[in-house]
Amino acid sequence: MLTKTYKRVILVIFDVLFSAYIWNVNASWGNTFETCLILSTTTFLIIYTPFEIYWSFRDIYFDRWAVIKLNSIETIKIKIDVGENKRGKNRKLVGLLITSNNKEFVDSKNTLVVICHGFSDSKETLQYYYIPLALQGYTILTYDARGMGESKKVGRRSQFLKRIEDFKIIIAWIKQQDQFKNFKVNAVGFSIGAITVLCGGFSNDFIKKIIAISAMSHYKQNIPKYNPIIMFSYLLKGVKLFPNKVENDKLSPYLVIKNSKYSLSEEIWKKLSERVFLIHARNDKVIKIKNFEENVNILNLPEQNTLVLNGGGHTQKKNELLIVASSLKFLNS
Repeated sequence: MLTKTYKRVILVIFDVLFSAYIWNVNASWGNTFETCLILSTTTFLIIYTPFEIYWSFRDIYFDRWAVIKLNSIETIKIKIDVGENKRGKNRKLVGLLITSNNKEFVDSKNTLVVICHGFSDSKETLQYYYIPLALQGYTILTYDARGMGESKKVGRRSQFLKRIEDFKIIIAWIKQQDQFKNFKVNAVGFSIGAITVLCGGFSNDFIKKIIAISAMSHYKQNIPKYNPIIMFSYLLKGVKLFPNKVENDKLSPYLVIKNSKYSLSEEIWKKLSERVFLIHARNDKVIKIKNFEENVNILNLPEQNTLVLNGGGHTQKKNELLIVASSLKFLNS
């Protein structure tokens, strides 16, 4: 995965080369030194400035929530093995177990909620979401997906299929922990995290409830590869824009759910589908609302299992309180 520093270096190199070309063209036309300097410098700024503005505003958005530290909750760092690297060393995802210090609250819920963040997020990004759940007595397991945060060395964040496998390993890890042997387990995912919990958890009845926020339906059909800005960003990050059929079937919640529908009995499939809650914004330009509609259709979800918000876009900006409230309502039901 390329860091912002590497991206900036690549951009500057490309920008300098293009500006030098502009200088050379103007010099060949007989323009003065001052004219060549002004035109090449202007070219450099025209190319570089939009990227710098984008990075700045992106940082402002992701940093808008201050780090939350409360004495009423306990946070324990955990590491979960998800296989070995080429040198035979264990790859470990880094996560957090977050619980309320009020044992009565925790015992009353007796539930672990696994949180799967989005493509460019980290486990800390979603504190605004899971801290309120922890205060209500839910035990939270949130982790940095491969290629992100403290799990950066585990792999690349563009390895979406690996992320699904990692999620399955985490669910298996939970089953092996004595402290959670009597716990119910729920899962919540945002964006690519929503793909993760739906594709990796729908057919697993060990997971009692699934909340998918800004989820895709058909991966290959709906990944925003025709938006030049997003496509350029995805290419830099190594995202596979044109997966083969096998990959697409595994990455598409709609197809995963559809296959389960035909392979399971009607009674079991209905029980699995009823435990899904979908949240989406109508103005989501990254994962359009038709994805939500297709997933609702294949799941045959009742209205109480869905939440559609008019604004907020893909990141659900300013919808945070509604999302937390509706999630708590569903988890408590």
